[in-house]
Amino acid sequence: MLFSCSKNIEEVKQLYEENQDIPASETHDFRLTYTLEGDQVLVLTAPLMLDFSHQKDFSYQYFPEKIRIELINNKSNQVTIVTADKAYIYKNPDLSELIGNVHIQGVDNSSLRTSHLFWDGVNKHIFGEEKTVLQQNGERISGTGFDSSLDFKNVRLNKINGMLKVDK
Repeated sequence: MLFSCSKNIEEVKQLYEENQDIPASETHDFRLTYTLEGDQVLVLTAPLMLDFSHQKDFSYQYFPEKIRIELINNKSNQVTIVTADKAYIYKNPDLSELIGNVHIQGVDNSSLRTSHLFWDGVNKHIFGEEKTVLQQNGERISGTGFDSSLDFKNVRLNKINGMLKVDK
């Protein structure tokens, strides 16, 4: 067998730039465990991850088939579970986009369901413009558009309706 390579680096760079819509890597049965100071704080699993981090203008990772994220609070030994049909994780800014059957199951039996949300990783903030159902403290509240901290302590729903407990 005989192999040959071109020494013209400019040709290689041009070929690379022309094919930026092709993932730099493809990972099956993806599992990422993130630790902080020796403690496991996040576990992300997905059947497929396509990595577009080679794109110079807008790098991201794409999860086209189901994603599951476990957020672990080691102090309270509690886990928040986030699932969606697909997701994008953008590098700059640190933002994730979850699409389709998005469900967040909180540690205190609270939950949020929507079809599309954004997750600001820096500020630990979630928001969206779609119909949202929030269940918390025995209440079920629906709205269109929401803004919340990830722990649901500061939730704002727009155009709300539902059953609320009211003190007399």
